[in-house]
Amino acid sequence: MKFDKTIKSTIAASLFIAASAQASEGQWRWFPGLDSQYQAQTSLALIGGSADVDLSGQDSDSLYGIEASFNCPLLQTPANRIRQQVSLTRFDADGLDITALEINPHYVVPVADGLEAGFGPGFGAAKVSVAGSDETVLGVQLGASLHYRRGAMFVGAEARYQWTTEENFGAGDIAIDNSRILLKAGVNF
Repeated sequence: MKFDKTIKSTIAASLFIAASAQASEGQWRWFPGLDSQYQAQTSLALIGGSADVDLSGQDSDSLYGIEASFNCPLLQTPANRIRQQVSLTRFDADGLDITALEINPHYVVPVADGLEAGFGPGFGAAKVSVAGSDETVLGVQLGASLHYRRGAMFVGAEARYQWTTEENFGAGDIAIDNSRILLKAGVNF
């Protein structure tokens, strides 16, 4: 997995800044989803955009899928600023087929009425088919998002970069590292 010191430092610094900003607001809570007062504030969206896979000869192409987001039930700030995003996406272009399931917790900050900016790490697994070979790769990612909620309406945008494990697809070990730009539209429950 191509995951160097710069990326690790960026994630650590992001988490430190988020934790520092929340320290004055009270206690962080572990497993708030078990609390009878927990409110998920779920959003369900269709997502679509462009993915650029770091393989020679592979052009960027469209990506689509679905995503559910909700207040994180595992760890939460006093102001409910961690949103858990679970997405299932599909990419199919030039003989490369990727179906990915990912979990991306984002620390969100209100920017304006109904508008939030967020950032955070993510983890996922993908079934990859290329050159007649099927393998499963694991990945870590880093993303930044912008979401707008008004009543039942939800729209958003996100940029992600993902580093994956290497697998042998018949031509030696290769990683399916990729970057994505996503648009989201859906409903709030």
